[in-house]
Amino acid sequence: MNPLILGTIGLIALFFLIALRIPIAFAMFLVGFGGLAMTRGLEQAISMAGSTSYYAIANWLYLVIPMFILMGEFAGASNIISDLFYCFKVWFGRIKGALAVVTIFTSMIFAFATGSTLAATAVMGKVALPEMSAAGYKPKLSLATVLGGGTLGNIIPPSIGLSLFGILTEQSIGKLLIAGIIPGVMVTALLLMLIFLWIVRDKDAAPLTPSSSWKERWRSLKNTIGMILVLIAVLGGIYSGIVTITEAATVGAFGAFLVGLFLRRLNLAKVQQSLMNTMALSAVIFFLLFSVALFTRFLAFTGFTGQLTNLVTVSGISPMLTLFLIIAVFIFMGCIMDATSMMLLVVPVTFPIITALGFDPIWYGILSVAMVQIGQITPPIGMCIYVLKGVSGVSLEECFGASWAILSVWIIAIALLIKWPSIALWLASTM
Repeated sequence: MNPLILGTIGLIALFFLIALRIPIAFAMFLVGFGGLAMTRGLEQAISMAGSTSYYAIANWLYLVIPMFILMGEFAGASNIISDLFYCFKVWFGRIKGALAVVTIFTSMIFAFATGSTLAATAVMGKVALPEMSAAGYKPKLSLATVLGGGTLGNIIPPSIGLSLFGILTEQSIGKLLIAGIIPGVMVTALLLMLIFLWIVRDKDAAPLTPSSSWKERWRSLKNTIGMILVLIAVLGGIYSGIVTITEAATVGAFGAFLVGLFLRRLNLAKVQQSLMNTMALSAVIFFLLFSVALFTRFLAFTGFTGQLTNLVTVSGISPMLTLFLIIAVFIFMGCIMDATSMMLLVVPVTFPIITALGFDPIWYGILSVAMVQIGQITPPIGMCIYVLKGVSGVSLEECFGASWAILSVWIIAIALLIKWPSIALWLASTM
């Protein structure tokens, strides 16, 4: 059978299983194992499944995932996010829209500590929404601000999404994480511009907040400086090459643990819960990686990926048009599945095409994560929207109504990344 036809049948079967609401990890495993059994025989399929289950995750580099997750768990258990929010709140004082600005800056720092969009949205929703509501902020601005800040979690290092991209494509995770810094800061700046324009257009959207004394400002730094130093050590260590990416992740997790102990907010029960949460989430991610490896091995044996790449490169379609078609696929997938599933499904198929067309793989990693972020806030899935609804208590319609402004920010960010790839590549090139 023609490789393209066989691979296409496999993809159709995968989407059919997903439509039946079978978790994507199990769907990929079933299609991958079934496809290998059909093409290579049942005995070889069993043997390949066994070897793939080991080699898909038996790499010491992959320790970055549980270590960065643990770092975020310790930071969350220590309630550092509330300290950061309070610190920014007293420092920005009577700036118009101060609480919205504070929410964005706090989300950016929290993103450095967690690398998770959903966690950032949930925590910032609990911390910032009550504050903005009490200060008289209009709900749409408050929801949009929390949602926008939450989306920073997966592009600013240490990003789980960028780490997964590195694993899937065998690219340098360290370079990917460093490459995410400038785009993350760029999106932060765009979100701040959105808040400024929003307030200019609607002067009642964000009332003035009381200013604080200098004594309060200096005192607010006491509980935040430790975590900021940990983040500087992690990113500085990666950038300078003093430590490997795995060692940097371990330093981050241990540093967050020490900060929690110093603040006297970590006890045995919280440490145990943090470890359990880390193990549970890491197990899910590693099973996903195993399922993806088995599925992509099936595609490799059929020759589907190679044939598809050759078809695209000889078709005469311009590289830029091909890129826009891939972006359209990301947008479509974002409407029907969660972020991790989308990345695990789309990246292995599209990455060979992108590299064959001459696009930089590190740049494509940043672009992929940006596209995944759009999927997090678009209907009908929009996982961040559902998290925001859960922590805010408002209707789903209001949450989706607030998401359009944030969606426009990410579209602008993607346009800038396509126009000037150096935004994503410059810092990583200096390593």
